[in-house]
Amino acid sequence: MLPAARIQAAIDLLAEVKDSLERDGASADVLIRKYFRKRRYAGSKDRRSVTERVYAVIRNWGFLYDQTGGDVRHMTLLSLMGEMDLAALEALCDGGEHSPAALNDAEKSLLGRKAEKDLHHILNYPEWLASRLKARFKEDFDQELNALNGRAPFDLRVNVLKATLEEITAFLEENDIAYTQGQWADTALILPDHQRIDDWDIYKNGLVEVQDEAAQLAVALAEIKPSMQVMDLCAGSGGKSLAAAAHMDNKGQIYAFDISHQRLKDLKPRAKKAGVHILQAHELDTAGGKREKYLSQFQEKMDRVMLDVPCSGSGVWRRNPESKWRLSEEKLAQYCRIQKNLLREGWNFVKPGGQMIYMTCSLFEDENEQQIRDFLDFMPDAELLSCPARLSPEKAEKFINRSALEGCMALSPHSHGTDGFFVAIMEKKAASAAET
Repeated sequence: MLPAARIQAAIDLLAEVKDSLERDGASADVLIRKYFRKRRYAGSKDRRSVTERVYAVIRNWGFLYDQTGGDVRHMTLLSLMGEMDLAALEALCDGGEHSPAALNDAEKSLLGRKAEKDLHHILNYPEWLASRLKARFKEDFDQELNALNGRAPFDLRVNVLKATLEEITAFLEENDIAYTQGQWADTALILPDHQRIDDWDIYKNGLVEVQDEAAQLAVALAEIKPSMQVMDLCAGSGGKSLAAAAHMDNKGQIYAFDISHQRLKDLKPRAKKAGVHILQAHELDTAGGKREKYLSQFQEKMDRVMLDVPCSGSGVWRRNPESKWRLSEEKLAQYCRIQKNLLREGWNFVKPGGQMIYMTCSLFEDENEQQIRDFLDFMPDAELLSCPARLSPEKAEKFINRSALEGCMALSPHSHGTDGFFVAIMEKKAASAAET
């Protein structure tokens, strides 16, 4: 593909992205994969260039949209003005068969205009979320938002059922793969760039999993031990279930549930590859009370209930930058209702003396601290435990807690190098203690 054809391909893809944002359809990465599956002639450099152009626009969507009224051709051209002058862009837009149409006078005027950026344009966040983000980050607001606009590292979890940290680092060093050891989770190795690991022996044989360090830390803080009964109520693809199995040394039982067959479908083969044989995965049917009937058998039987609830995903904006433009007040309120219901449902399965671990990849107090405050007010037998107290002294000394509720833990890209993540752990008091 010639440079002009790559620009036109980005414009075409961004039109699909815009349409998908408006109807809450497929994510940009899904659309990009589908686009290139139909265009096998595009080489790896073409795919990389077009993908980078699409994400350059997405990462600056708010400003570009406001300047152009959402015209994706104009958004793409305006984004390119940061890399070349008007004459160079005019030369690329020659109206050829696979090239963008020639620039008209109105477009030349738009591209030549110097536009002032407001703060939400500079830091690239929806303006209606400003108060929530400022409440979380306070004086570090600019640095934290810049980090959220950056690129996420590529985090691995060492599967200690099958390998040691030393064995994995030896593999990385032998293959000249740069890495650093995680700051917060002992199983985490941080690679600076996204890697294609499908052909790595350590991945094919289940010695490592891809998992953000914050999620690894959350499972470690749960203090899950061998012989426990553990429920992962919103398991998704099951990464935390597999991490829990390693902490349990494959002794005990893990029940992984989700309402989505699509999310759960790869968990069994992943578990087999990881050497995990204490895991039962089950899709929950929500129709006609089937969910409640099936789950009733676990009433107050679990030592641990992991609850990684559906949320806004604001903590993973650097991985999924278009998600911030999908969010609305209505959708955020819907997430909060779901979270409240899941908290109360999950508590039914915690046995006295057991613990529930509430997790989100959200930055917003609505989905985090406020949910925990409301839950503690509603459940007299729930006691909030201290997450920071479970860190080693060395980690605790350098840990900057972003949580507004003592005992909870909030992490962020700038402060911790992880995804934005929230963790709260509640213990169910024995009946006599709760009654007194």
